[in-house]
Formats: sequence, structure tokens, C-alpha cells
Amino acid sequence: MQLVAVNPTKVPAIKGIVDEVRKPKSAEAKRWMWIGAISAVAFMVAVAIAVVNIEKWWHDHGHGHDETQTPSPLLAVPWNAGCCSFSSLYTGVNWRDPRIQRSFVENALAAERQFFAAPNVSFDAVSGMTYDGRNLEDTSLEPIEIRAASAPSKESIQLSLLALSLQTEEEAGELAALQPLVYSQEEALDLLEKKVSTMEDFDRRYPSFGGFLPWFCARGTFANGACRGLDDPLGPLEAAKGWETSMPGLDNGQMAWATAALVRVLKQHALADGAGDRLSRLAQRWEQRLQRMKASAVNLFYNGLGSGTVRALTWMTNLSVDAALGPENAYTESPYILDDAFEGELMVLFMELFGNWSGYPNEGQAERDLIWEHKKSRVGRATFRMPDGENLTVQRGFWFSSHEQWKILQMPYLAIPQVRKVFANGELARLTYSFSESIPGLFASVSAPGTLCAPDNYCSATGIESIAGEPVTENFVVTPYAAFPSILVDRGAGLAWYNYMLSLPGMQSPYGSLESSNAQEPGVKTILTWDAKATTVLAMLGGTGDLIGRVMDEANATSKFVDRVGGMYDAVFEDVNGSSALPLPPTALPLAFQGAWQGWSNTSCGCNTSEFLPLQSGGDLASSTISLEGNARRLRGL
Repeated sequence: MQLVAVNPTKVPAIKGIVDEVRKPKSAEAKRWMWIGAISAVAFMVAVAIAVVNIEKWWHDHGHGHDETQTPSPLLAVPWNAGCCSFSSLYTGVNWRDPRIQRSFVENALAAERQFFAAPNVSFDAVSGMTYDGRNLEDTSLEPIEIRAASAPSKESIQLSLLALSLQTEEEAGELAALQPLVYSQEEALDLLEKKVSTMEDFDRRYPSFGGFLPWFCARGTFANGACRGLDDPLGPLEAAKGWETSMPGLDNGQMAWATAALVRVLKQHALADGAGDRLSRLAQRWEQRLQRMKASAVNLFYNGLGSGTVRALTWMTNLSVDAALGPENAYTESPYILDDAFEGELMVLFMELFGNWSGYPNEGQAERDLIWEHKKSRVGRATFRMPDGENLTVQRGFWFSSHEQWKILQMPYLAIPQVRKVFANGELARLTYSFSESIPGLFASVSAPGTLCAPDNYCSATGIESIAGEPVTENFVVTPYAAFPSILVDRGAGLAWYNYMLSLPGMQSPYGSLESSNAQEPGVKTILTWDAKATTVLAMLGGTGDLIGRVMDEANATSKFVDRVGGMYDAVFEDVNGSSALPLPPTALPLAFQGAWQGWSNTSCGCNTSEFLPLQSGGDLASSTISLEGNARRLRGL
């Protein structure tokens, strides 16, 4: 039994009383009306007190919840009441409580929606295409110029969020109640119509891209190749400068799987709605986008007979030649290939499961086998030394940046038991490292405040060097989005670390979280980007792994996915045992950040507090843990 605070103007019965009191009355009528209203309020208060006493008696006599469970605090000030710095509301909460997790996610979605659902902030209101993000003025946090050059990876995040927001109630399950906090149906359909129209037009003008995209300018370009800004007349979608005849394989693999998820949702939604003209037509148009990519992927990105490699970058000789007609128009000038076991694997899997291999003997079976044989050699083990001396086996990272785990956002890797164990170990290492080293957050490749990571102020080489394959030289900043893999593995622990980073001085804004914070002292990067914001939103919603699992089931591709991915991991990690717990963050920020709210409290958030508030209870590494038991997903089709 729980009392819930209500807004009286939103409850029909109470709203009627309020409206009646507000009507013009004579002096005598007003007097009696107020007497009646006061009596009614007194009666309601008496009822509330009685309910509280009954609830107390109920619990005192051994009924209700298990007494060992920490009660969930009522959060009296939601984000949308005007204060966007909501992280302090979660001081002392039990992150293991699903109600706390749900409450936090609702606040986070309400905040982040001011970015990912905001026209001309994260995407163009006319073309529907994503920007990379938007810059903010350092002090006022007012939006200034758009970051106009975007990529298929940004599209993949927005398409994934749109897909999740449009799932039928039956398939959305517990997510259904959160869908309005992502996109309303009208918002989603309007945006998808604009986006697909823009993509269709680009495909008609440049069929050599085969339905895929280069880095692009969402509002078109000038004659010199520079992207148009918000104050410039809108032009057609064009490749960003330097990408006029080439495109990336990694980003397009991300976009391809997001499109597959979206197409399935649109078809299901159209079927459930009785095949309405608008939804049916939209489903058909996005299906055509997906089919274009299926027909073109191998021609564009495979390196040719006997190579066993997939191009990281591909070039087209003639932009008027349709990529689906054959591989002759595509080539590469780059030595880089997608042989990694990280986010580049998404394009490899799209080609494996849905690509057109008819130009190779036996539907390219020998070529595909070569690709995976080569990839197996790139999957390595690393040992992380835990504080108690235990050796923890993890997958060796490139830098061990969270960004490298993007693939688990989109596909059901975590449904394969042994693969899940490996990823859980990796997140245990990531969180333990930050806890043990007193780092105020987690590492992921990201833009940095000030002149850190000069000359471009982007910290790529950030992570954990002891379990990385490359030198880690840029551990200068932490970023909230680095928690997204942990959220997928262990929701409570991941959300706790995300909130820990939100609590850093100046990290929350009217547009949700900011890009990053200096790891040594107060200082934030005042920009908004898809990578550093919406990846975490997608993780909070569970990612699209379940959706893609259904796509693969219907295409009879699940067993092939399990064979390829599971086989690759089993060959290296067959003897690895999974971890049972992830650590929560410390109870307080490092001393350099404490008391630093003065001057860093983002007055545009509507928050006046300058007092440092510690975070949730718990504190030593041994006691700050959450069980992973029961969190594993089942992969359909096994």
C-alpha cells in the first residue's frame, strides 16, 4: 500500500472542485463555497491520515513486503518541476530496488528528451536527419551553432529509439509505460517520414552508395563543401567535405541493424493497427531502404575473392552507378579492415546474415568462413588484477573504452551465456578500476573540456591500459555515457555510476547530461552529442537486442549468429567463469570536487543549491555490489 502525491488539477474529481471554486460567485456564495471547500480538504486529510495508520498497522503485523527490503523513498521533486539537476534526489537510495531504477530512468528520459527528441537540437526539423549534436554557450548553456556534420552511427541511435518507441504494447512489455517519454507516435511517424524522404532523395541522386550513407551534412552543403547551418537556406542532403566519394563500414553496420529493427516494428504496428495507409506505406518505404542495403553491402564492403576481409572504408569510382549491380565500382584506398571484435563486427554480421553473396561460389560460404577465421585471431584474453588479488579474465580491449562495446546495444550478444560472462567480467573490471583508483567516473572516447587532448580536444586513447592492446594516454576525462555497457549487464550498478557522473559539478543541464567532465578538477565540456548522451538512453531502454533477436528468428538466422559469435568467443574463453556482482560507486566524490557546486550549479537548471550532496549509501568495494543473478536474457530460437 503506497500513497502517491497528486496534482489536484490533473485528477478529474478534484479538478471539478477546483474549477467550481474558481467560478465567479456572490459574496455570500463565496463564503459558503470556501467553507465547503475547507471542509472537503479537512475530510481528505483525515482519510489520508487514516490510510497511513492502516498501512502502518498492516506492516507492523507482518503483512506486505519483506522487512529486509529497503523501502523506496518517495521522490517529491520530479525533473520536470523545473530543476534539471535531479541526481541529488537519489542520495541514499537502494539501487537494487526496481522501483528506484524505474524512477531514475523516468527522470533521465525526461531530461535527455530535451536533446534526442528536440528538433534543431539533435536533428533537423525539416530534413529529419541527425546532427552530430549542438554546441552550448559555456556560461548560459544557451544553444549556439549546430554540429552539422553527422554520420550513419548517429542515425543508428535515433532509428533504434524510434523503433523502441513504436513497439506494440504486447512486444514492448514493461517498456510500454516509458514509450511516451521517448517519442510519441505522432512525433515518431512524422520524423520517420521526413527522414526516409531525405534518404530516398540521396539514393536517387547517388545510387553508388547503395542505400548506405557517408558522413553527411544534414542541411546540405555550400559550393566549397562546408555544411549549411541553421541560419542558412536548406539544401538537399550531401556528403560532408572529404566524404564525397567514400563512406565508413563501421557506422553503416550500425545503421543497417537499426533499420532492420525499425522495419520489423513498423510492420508489426501496421498489422496491429489494421494496416492503416500511413503506417503501411511507411513500413514499405523503410523496407525498401533495408533491401537496398542488403543488396549492396557485399558489393561495397567485401574486399574480394579470397581476401576474407571487410573494408573499414570504401570508395566509389562513379557516383551514378548503382551499387547493387556489382562490386566493380567499389574499391578501397585504406589498409584498415573490420576484423575487430567490437563495434566493427556489426557490418560483418549484417553481411553474413543478410548480405547478397550470389556473386561468389556457393553463396560465398568459403569467403564468409575466411572472414570469421581471421576475426578469431583478433579476439584476445587479458587479465585484470582485482584488489583482493584475484585474477579476472576479460576480453582484451583496444583501449578498453566503453565506446568499443557498442555492439551489445544493438544485437543480442548478452543472450549467449558464455559471451555474457565475458562481457560481465569486462564491466566488473571497468567499475572496479575506477573505484579502486578513486576516479570520479568511467572512461570512453569523448570530447574534452578546455585544452585537454589537444589539438582537437577529443580523447580517443582512454580506457584501462593493463587490459588494452594499445597505449592508453588520454585518461583525462570521464563521461556519463561510459556507463552504458554496465547498464546493459547490471542495470542497478550501471545506473548508479551514471548518476555518480551526473553529480559532478556542472554536468546536468536543461538538455540533460553534458559531454564530459575533467577527471581531476571541476570543468565540463558544454556540448551535446548523440554518442555521449543517447547511447545511455538506449541502454536504459534495454537496447534493441531483443528486437533484433526477433528479426533473426523470422529470417532463420539465429543459429548462424550463435554459431559465429558463440564459436568465436568459445574458442578463446571456454574456461571463463562469470562474475556475480558489480560494484556501486563510492559514497562521495573525490575531495577535489566536494564543495565545488558554487559557481558550477548551472543556474539555467532552475536549481539554487550550492551544497554538496553525497550519493547513495554503501562505500567499500566488498559491500557495494549487486547480484547479476536473474538478469540474463533468453535468446529466442535456441
